[in-house]
Amino acid sequence: MPLVLRLVLIALLAAPVAASQPADTSADTSAVAADSLATDSALVADSAVVDTVGGAAVETLSDSAAAELDSAAVAALSDTTASVADALGDGVDVTLLGRTLFQIYGGLGDFGPQERAARLSARLGDLAQSREIDPEALRIVDGNTLTTLQVGDVIVMTVTDDDAQALGLRRPIAATQYRERIVEAVARYREQATFRGVLWGLAYSLIALAVLVVALRLLSRLFAWLDQRTAAMRRQYLRGLKIGTLEVVGRDQVSRFGRVLVGLFRLSLSLVLVYTFLTFAFSQFAWTQQWGEGLLDAALTPLRQLGAVLVSSIDNVIAILVIVVVIRWTVQISDYLFARVASGEAELTGFHAELADPTRKIVKFILIVMGIMLIYPYTPIASNRGFQGLTVFFGLLISLGSSTAISNMVAGIVLTYTRAFRIGDRVRIGEAFGDVVEKSFLVTRIRTTKNEDISVPNANVLSNHIVNYSAMARDGSGVILHTEVTIGYDVPWPTVHQLLTQAARDTPGIEAEPPPFVLQTGLGDFSVAYQLNAYTKEVTRMARLYSDMHQHIQDRFAEAEIEILSPTYGAYREGPSTVPDVDALHDVAGRLAATAPVSDTDGADAAPDPDPPPEVPGVELPRFLTGGTDGGKAE
Repeated sequence: MPLVLRLVLIALLAAPVAASQPADTSADTSAVAADSLATDSALVADSAVVDTVGGAAVETLSDSAAAELDSAAVAALSDTTASVADALGDGVDVTLLGRTLFQIYGGLGDFGPQERAARLSARLGDLAQSREIDPEALRIVDGNTLTTLQVGDVIVMTVTDDDAQALGLRRPIAATQYRERIVEAVARYREQATFRGVLWGLAYSLIALAVLVVALRLLSRLFAWLDQRTAAMRRQYLRGLKIGTLEVVGRDQVSRFGRVLVGLFRLSLSLVLVYTFLTFAFSQFAWTQQWGEGLLDAALTPLRQLGAVLVSSIDNVIAILVIVVVIRWTVQISDYLFARVASGEAELTGFHAELADPTRKIVKFILIVMGIMLIYPYTPIASNRGFQGLTVFFGLLISLGSSTAISNMVAGIVLTYTRAFRIGDRVRIGEAFGDVVEKSFLVTRIRTTKNEDISVPNANVLSNHIVNYSAMARDGSGVILHTEVTIGYDVPWPTVHQLLTQAARDTPGIEAEPPPFVLQTGLGDFSVAYQLNAYTKEVTRMARLYSDMHQHIQDRFAEAEIEILSPTYGAYREGPSTVPDVDALHDVAGRLAATAPVSDTDGADAAPDPDPPPEVPGVELPRFLTGGTDGGKAE
C-alpha cells in the first residue's frame, strides 16, 4: 500500500494541471468531489504500476515529478501573487498545539479562513496525538478546482487556489509544502511526547540551565571588573553639571546616575538570558511547546515590526542623514570663516570685524532652522494628524503672542548692522543716559550714572534718537562739554573769556587741543550769557568733569572778584553809565591776547594764573558791587 500511495502522488504531481477557479460549493460537496478524485487517481496509479516494468520506471517517474516541482517553483508569477495577496489580506495561522505551521487565505464554501484554520488546527492536533496514523501516509490528491491532503479516505486539509496564489505557487506545489510542514511537525511532536523525548528535553534543559548560570556569573564578574577599572577614570574626568557658577548636579550624583544606568543595562542583559533559556526549555517538551512558541513570538514580533518600519523608512533615514551631514558641514565652514574675519586674519570689503560674531550666530540659527524644516517631512510625525493639529495650535499661539518679540528681534538685527553703539559705550537713548552693559536681539540694558539698570526693548531703541558719546570720543576729537554763566555788563567780555577758558584748562580730563572756547549766547536785561565749551575724551567721567569745571569757574571768578549773576541782580543806578568805552575794551583785549600763554599741540603747557582784570577807563562799577549800600537793591 505505501508503494501505491507514492505512485499516486508521483502521477498526480507529474500530470499537467489546468487553470482552475475558486471553489464555491459547500464543504460536503468538496469532500465528495475529493473522494471521487482520489478514486480516479488510484485507478490511474494502478494502471501505471501495471504498465511500468520494474523499479527503474518508478525512479524515472519520480525524477520527472521532482523536475516538475522545481520548474514550477521557478516559474511562479510574482505579479499575480502580489495582486492576490493584496486582495485577500493577511492569512490566518494554522497551529499545532500552539506552534504556527503556515497560513491559509481563502474560504471554502460556507467556511471562512478563520473557521477553516480552527478546524484544521483541531484535526492536526488529533493526528499528532494519534499513534495509529503514520504521518508519512498523508497523500496529495489533485483535482480540477481543489487539492486535498488525505490519509486514506479521510481528508485532513483542502488547498484552494487562493491559498496557492497567495504563496505565488501552483496548487499542487503549495500542497506539497503544506504536507512537508505537517509531517515534520507531527513527527517532532510525537518524538517529544515519548519517554525518550522527555529525557532528551530534560537533558537539553539542564544543559541550558548550566549555561545560563555560567553566563550570569561571567556577566556579574565582567561588570564588577569594569566598575573597578573605571573608578579612577570617573574620579579624574567626571565633572558635575553647572549653569554658570551654579552647580545643578554634583560629580557624585552624576557618578551614581551613571552606575544606575550601567546596573539597568546589566539587568536587561540578565533578563534577556533568562528569557532565552525559558523559551528554549519550554520548546523541548510537547505540552509546553506552545509556551515556548509564545515567548519567542512575543520577543520577535516587536523586532519584526521594528525591522519592517526601518526597512520601509530606509529612504527617509538616508535623506535625514544626508541633510544632517550637509547642515553640520555648512555650520562648521561658516564658523571657521567668521572666526577668521573676527580675528582679523581675513577681510571682507565693507564688512566690519565686529559684525562677524553676531552674523555667525544669525547664519547658524538660519541653517539649523532650515535643516529642521527639511528633515520634518521625512519623519513619521509629519503624517500624524494629532501632531499636525498640535503644530497648528502652537503656530497660531506664537503668531498671536510674539509680534512684539519679533519686532524687537528685527530691531536688534538692524541695530547690530547699523553699529549704533557697542557694549561699554556711553549713550543717551530717549531719556535713558548711561553705559551699555548688555546688547541682545531683544533688549538693550543701560547702567545709569546713578548705578541703575534700565532695560529698553530694541523696538523702542530703534524708534528713539541715539546719542553715542563714546563714538564721538573714539572716532573724533572728543565730546564738547558746555556750561553757561551770566556776568554783568560792567565786566569786560575779554576778562570773562580768559577766566572761563583758564577754568576749563584747570580741569583734569579736558583736552588742550582743540582748545576751550567761549561763546556769548545772549544779552539779557541785566547780564550777558557766556557759554564755555571744552573738549574731552573721557566720556565716562562726564558728570565728574562738569562738577570739577564748575568748581574751577567759581574759583577763577572769585579770585578776580567778579560776581556771577545767578540769580540775576537788579539795581537803581545813581552814578554814570556802566557801559565801557569801546576803544578801551579793544585795548584790554589786545593786552590779554599778548599776555595769554600759547599751548603746544599736546597741551602740556599750563597757563599761569591771570592777573586781576585791568581797569577800564570810563567804567564805574555799581555801588553795591564796590561795597556801597546806597541806591542798590537786589531782586
